[in-house]
This record gives sequence, C-alpha cells and structure tokens, in this order.
Amino acid sequence: MSAPDTHFAVPDASASPPEPPAGALVASASAPGVSDLDQGASDDGPAQADVQDAPEAMPIQADEEWWELTMAWAGKTYELKVGGNDLIFDFRTRIEQLTSVPADGQKLIGLVRGKLPPSADGERFSTLGLKKALKFTMVGTPADERVRAPPRAETDDFDVTYPTRPAREMAPHAHVAPMVQDGKTRYGVTPAEDPRNIRLVRQLVTHRKVDVMNPPREGKRLLVLDLDYTIVDTRPMIDGALPSVECARPGLHDFLASVYPYYDIVIWSQTKWTWLETKLVELGLVGEERPYKICFVADKKTMFPIIGFRDGESYHHEIKPLSFLWQQFPQWSAKNTIHIDDLARNFAMNPGEGLRIRAFKGAGTEQGAADAELFRLGPYLVNIATTCDDFTLLDHGKWKVRASEVMRAQAEERMQAVARPERMAADGEGVGSAVVIAPSEELGTSRDAEGLEGEAAVDEPLAVDEDGIQATAAATSEPTSATSEPADKGDADRAN
Repeated sequence: MSAPDTHFAVPDASASPPEPPAGALVASASAPGVSDLDQGASDDGPAQADVQDAPEAMPIQADEEWWELTMAWAGKTYELKVGGNDLIFDFRTRIEQLTSVPADGQKLIGLVRGKLPPSADGERFSTLGLKKALKFTMVGTPADERVRAPPRAETDDFDVTYPTRPAREMAPHAHVAPMVQDGKTRYGVTPAEDPRNIRLVRQLVTHRKVDVMNPPREGKRLLVLDLDYTIVDTRPMIDGALPSVECARPGLHDFLASVYPYYDIVIWSQTKWTWLETKLVELGLVGEERPYKICFVADKKTMFPIIGFRDGESYHHEIKPLSFLWQQFPQWSAKNTIHIDDLARNFAMNPGEGLRIRAFKGAGTEQGAADAELFRLGPYLVNIATTCDDFTLLDHGKWKVRASEVMRAQAEERMQAVARPERMAADGEGVGSAVVIAPSEELGTSRDAEGLEGEAAVDEPLAVDEDGIQATAAATSEPTSATSEPADKGDADRAN
C-alpha cells in the first residue's frame, strides 16, 4: 500500500539557480510547515546569557545533487526527494512530518550502518555517501501513541552572534572560508549564503502568506519587533502573576507612537498564532485606539531552524529571515529595515540589520520599573530615520552611544528653552524639536564592527537628568523639527 502522494519531480539540473521540488524536506501546501514542529527555543522564557560567536555552516555542494529515496513504514511507502545541501536534521524533520514519529524515535534500517546520532544533525545529507535510489525502512511509534518523554533541552540558555560579512569577503580568493572544527578542516558559508536556507525562505514565501492588518504606507521604513522579553516580560504574563498591561516594558506605547511616523511596525514572535494574538490584545497593541498601528504580525510558522556546533555537539535554533518579508514587500530591503530583538541568534541571516537590546524580565519590580531601553531606542530610531538613507552603512552595535548623544542634545535644548522663554515666544520656536546627529566615524558606520562592542560602556545610567530623559521620550513622539520627516496627513487621519 502506498502512502498519499509525496513524490515531487527532480529539478532541472540546467536551471540557474536549480529550483528544488516544492515539498523536498519541507511540507507541501497541504502539510505542516517545517516550523510547525517545536524544534527551536521557546519565547516563553529563555535565560539571558553570554553571547557567543557562531561557527559557520557546514560545507556546501556547488552543483547540488539530489537523492530519490523510498521509505517503508507501517505498511506504507513514501517517496522522498533530498538535496545534498539539506541537513540530516531536515531529513529527520521531513520523516516526522510524514509519520508523526519524532526524530528521537526514528530507527532507520538499511540507510546507513549503525545509528545516526543527534550530533549528525548539522551534517549535509551529501556526506552520508548514499546511493541515489535507495530503499530503507523506518521503525518508530507516532508521538500520540507513546508515552511522552521529557522534551530534549534546546538552546534557550545561550545566544549566538553571526558574522555580518559574506564568506567571499572574509576570504576574497576563495568561495568559502576554511576553518578547523572538531579536528576537521571545513569550508563553511554564512547562514545568509547557505543554499539550504535560501531554499527554505523561498518555500516559506510560497506557503506562508502574510495577513496584513494595516497596509504599508508609502516611503516608510520597516521596524521588526520581537515580542517576548523585548517589549514584554512574558513569564508573569503567562503565569498570571501580574495583569498583562503591567508586564509591558516601560514606555512601550510612547515608544511605538514616537517611531510610527517613520516606520511601519511589524511584530515577529516565535509563538503560535493563537497565543500571540492573545498577548497583543491583552497588551493593548491591537484592538484599541492608539496613535500608531501594527502593519502585520508574523508567528513561529514563518521561522525555521539552522544548525551549528559547540564543543563537538550540534545545536539548532530558530531564526527570523528578513528576506521572507522583503520578497513579499519589495519596497523594503536591508537599506531601510531594522530588526529589534533580545536574542542575536534570530539575526542569523541578517546580522547587519539586527539590533540586540537587553532582555526585559523585571516586570513588577523596582528594577523593572527603572528600565530605560525603549527611552533610549526611540530617539535612536528616529535619528537614523531622519539622517540616513541607507541603513547598511550603520553599525547598530553602537546604538546606545548614538542614542546618548541624541538624548543629551535634546536635554540641552530643553534647558535652553526654559532659560529663554521670552525669546522663544517672540521667535515662535518649538520646545520639543527632534535633534539630528549625522553618522560619524566616532560612532561607527561599518557593519563589520564587533557585535555589541561599546554597549557595556553606555549601559550605565546616562549623564542626563531624569527630566531630560523623559522630555526626550515626549519630544520624539511628535517631531516638529524642520529636519525631521513629518507623518503625512493620511497617516494622522488613519491613526485617529
């Protein structure tokens, strides 16, 4: 007896680039997507830890080969198309999608000698050395028919940074950069260059469409915001320890109002849609009258995992590929997009567009009430929107340095305004105008600077009085300077 049709034609080898079968190692339009499986870290409470540099991906095949495999299981047969640049992790995931047998319960007979240990997940499928047309048997019990074991610990306890430059820039005389890893010399590529990841993005674009809540506005930049521990302390919200509105990061709504004239706002969270929608409503981000609007929301189904190695063991974590959005909305690109998250690993395919902020886990405490990240971040985002036409020239790793200068200038302007009210009244000048600070060599304009260098130096309380900081937040929420980019009248009408 044959299983339902899972067979797809092999792509034309002469095509450039070769287009893989629509269902190869990911679900077809009628099947669960690769991100439906909770393979990665949860947003429900990852511990904040030291950020580590990530090793590059495993070597790739320039001319990718394809395998046609026949798997027998429970009296049925399944035809699988597997690309040489796919990972063994993808292969196991596809089997789980077809049979509901979890990867840790799959016994593959006739595929390779011995077992495929979890540490092999990060290897390319081509390294198995299999025959192109091979039959094998899978033995295993579906998850809902067996006693559920405790879930395997994933990567919640650490963060990862990825290189901002492609491999060809790091090794200009070679296509990829060599490295020694686990005693072997490997030639890897960055996640953005990995053909496996590029293929998965294409398949996401095909099978996962964005449901727009408020249409993108012409000429606006794109601000992608993580939810859990970036703009809300999730744990007390989940446990019911605090009302949802008290779990929001201090200054959240004022922050969103201040950046809305310059950016369309998108929320992207590694959370299932039903729970994500509940969070947004309880926080008052949607369903209430606000001076800002959320363009759309992306959930965990628009993410997929990538593999790395640490201490000889493979690990995997989910990522948020911005190209998934850019391919559906061509008005946005690396030049006008910024992604805010508390985990740098989510920037794996777009490290140059990522800005990592400190995780917020202090709701309901005195320390949490004093959190000032969003009060710093708002002025930074407004400033770069009004002074920089190409965000790829910026080094977001030094954002706090620039934010400090902007806020200090705004505080000084405010104090001068208070000191000379008669002159300002005669001249008709405003009090809360946005201050423009152009990119400088001192602040860093290279994407190749080391990650978050300099953040610790500016993580201490700013040398600005409390009134100055609060005044800055108010000033950026409604820019009045001639150098700022005003919201068009339609925006104001829609906001009201």
